[in-house]
Amino acid sequence: MKACTNYRRKEPSEKPIELLRLRNKMQPKALQGMSSCKTYFSNVSLLLALCWSIEDGYSADVIMSLVMRFLVPFRIAMIGLFPVLQLLPSEKISAQEVEMSQFYSAPLHLNPALTGISYGPRVVLNYRNQWPSLGSGFNGGFTTYMASFDMHIQPIRGGIGLLFVGDQISDNLLATYRASLLYSQQFRFSRKVGMRIGIAGTYIYTGIKWNELQFSDMVNIYTGFYDPNGNLNPTGEPLPARTTVHTGDMNAGFVIFSNKLYGGFAVNNLLMHKESFSGAANSAVPMRFAVNFGATLPIKHRAQGRYSVFISPNLLFVNQGKYFQLNGTLLSGVSFMYFGLAYRHAIKNSDSVIGIIGFRKSKFRLAYSYDYTVSKLINRSGGSHELSFTFNWSGLDDNSLNPKINRNYIECPDILNF
Repeated sequence: MKACTNYRRKEPSEKPIELLRLRNKMQPKALQGMSSCKTYFSNVSLLLALCWSIEDGYSADVIMSLVMRFLVPFRIAMIGLFPVLQLLPSEKISAQEVEMSQFYSAPLHLNPALTGISYGPRVVLNYRNQWPSLGSGFNGGFTTYMASFDMHIQPIRGGIGLLFVGDQISDNLLATYRASLLYSQQFRFSRKVGMRIGIAGTYIYTGIKWNELQFSDMVNIYTGFYDPNGNLNPTGEPLPARTTVHTGDMNAGFVIFSNKLYGGFAVNNLLMHKESFSGAANSAVPMRFAVNFGATLPIKHRAQGRYSVFISPNLLFVNQGKYFQLNGTLLSGVSFMYFGLAYRHAIKNSDSVIGIIGFRKSKFRLAYSYDYTVSKLINRSGGSHELSFTFNWSGLDDNSLNPKINRNYIECPDILNF
């Protein structure tokens, strides 16, 4: 078996065995003929969840090690799974980036052109815990942290921002961290219509805890991965060329918005940076294209004792490599509370139905969403939990097109201030 090489790869020249992806949301077909996976495992449901969820851009060895990490509490010999993992081509799997269910609440991650659009200064915090049931502990699956700061600078008609994204797998066994500096320039077509063009430069760190990986030659059929003293058995797998990767990339996008509607387009990974622990030449991360539309439609401004009512439909379409994803969200708000229902579809496969509840008042907004899995991983993944928090010093109803400090203030869609 090869040592751990690059865990993200280009689109394959030959179609690989199609397994449900280990991460996203955009899931291919389930692998056919996986009955051999059941042979040596007592916890069939967990095994099937893992078997169905491979092919998100990780080499066979890394996938095997992560799967073993997930099953460590069961101390089960992985003999039945080794042939399956060895069938995975080690140089031809693509990966997708983090996708948020509350994408409108992660504006700088969604599109750099949204930098400064709510005037600010604004701070946004996001947390996502995806498929916690696959690992041990609450953060045993896929965990994402985001923090951003942005503000509009009126004299230059532009916005500046900072964005940090941390993406961890299996309690930080495999992790990617990104730090971005963003800038957007605003162009005003009229009192009610404007456009922003944004760009972001990103530093990317990827690391793997090699000493915590578990390989097939470490398995003792009597004691599992550990010796009688509780120490990990040794492995003959050679170390990769490096266990950390430092690289960079750029993102760009634009958004056109009025007082009720908005639409944007963004491209991530413009330089198609390479992420490989072995220095493989074909480890470039494919560009990610995102198109999003939305609106805030007020129904009543001050009805029934100062209550305001609105609805906000939002749509996001994402393509990266050969994967496509469509997110549709409908939010409805009454006074300081809002609720929403969303649906995510991966073109060929339904993924999840999402429930959203939130609170917004003055300078603050807090929301929680839960992804109920409707794919073949139903009842095995534990769903996904997501939290978002926004603090906008200028208030959640301010914007860069006509800020409150200017006369004849005109609001832009509230969803852009989320």
